[in-house]
Amino acid sequence: MPFSIQKGLLRALLTVTFLSIAAMPSHAQDSYPNKAVRIVVGFEPGGLTDIYARLFAAHLQTKLGQPVIVDNKPGAATIIGTQFVAKAPADGYTLCFCVSNVYTNKFFRAQLPYKMEDLTAVGLAFRSTSVLIVPVSSPLQTAEQLVEFAKKNPGKLNYSTTGAGGATHITGELFSSLAGIRATPVHYKGAAPASMAVATQEVDFAFSAIATAKPLLQQKKVRPLGVSNDVRTPALPDVPTLAEAGFSGIVTGVWYGLLAPTGTPASVISLMNKELNAFFTSQPIRDRLLAGGETPVGTLTPQQMTDYVAKDTEMLRKVIEPLNIKLD
Repeated sequence: MPFSIQKGLLRALLTVTFLSIAAMPSHAQDSYPNKAVRIVVGFEPGGLTDIYARLFAAHLQTKLGQPVIVDNKPGAATIIGTQFVAKAPADGYTLCFCVSNVYTNKFFRAQLPYKMEDLTAVGLAFRSTSVLIVPVSSPLQTAEQLVEFAKKNPGKLNYSTTGAGGATHITGELFSSLAGIRATPVHYKGAAPASMAVATQEVDFAFSAIATAKPLLQQKKVRPLGVSNDVRTPALPDVPTLAEAGFSGIVTGVWYGLLAPTGTPASVISLMNKELNAFFTSQPIRDRLLAGGETPVGTLTPQQMTDYVAKDTEMLRKVIEPLNIKLD
């Protein structure tokens, strides 16, 4: 073979080899995920958000083949955790398993440390219904008795919340407003400590997610007085709605879903949406949600979640603004 041809072949071979090597780092960078994924929860461990975030993380870890870590960052009605996610790199390695008040916090404060435009929808998991609970030792047997006592003893009752401006705070204030009573909110950093505060008689009552309250109900540490839903829930069929007790208009719920920093690659959003929907529509999880008083939302796309959240937030704005709660 002439030397000129050998030289040309060698040059071509070297060129192909160089291009293959050069492409390798790019391919490695494009493969997702190639390290641990973090799911931030804005509450302490043990509450409904934390429990389902951990169940989903376990599912995701088996699907992705990489560690999926739940990172609890409680405080300020999820503002601390939400800020962390909003400011994180939009690379798909930091996500937020969030609740409704991520969007309603703006109604209580003049300024937030993040913009809603910093976050983008991934998928919706479920909605929860809350139950009004009191310590089992409380002499108050019904919601009507609680209201009657509060009217005779203005300001004497207090109630626990999962954080100032959170869903349980909103429901407590809405109930107080519609019932014409005054009660003092006591803020905790999550659903588990807020509900336990009722069981230990630190507070007089609370609005708790049914799944969070159910163990305490089964242990007979708290007593249910009513659910904040338009119909009775199969999870607590013997407990009346608050509307049945004479307090119509208290139909509140919380959505739970996955958000990501804006700019996260569309391929990652699509993958996470697919896995979230697959997990929360699986029969074992649906059964668990329904038994706990939650409502599976279904298989929504990111855009459908965006529309759903916008409608829900506007509905809550109409509830919250007349209460004139300011937390600055």
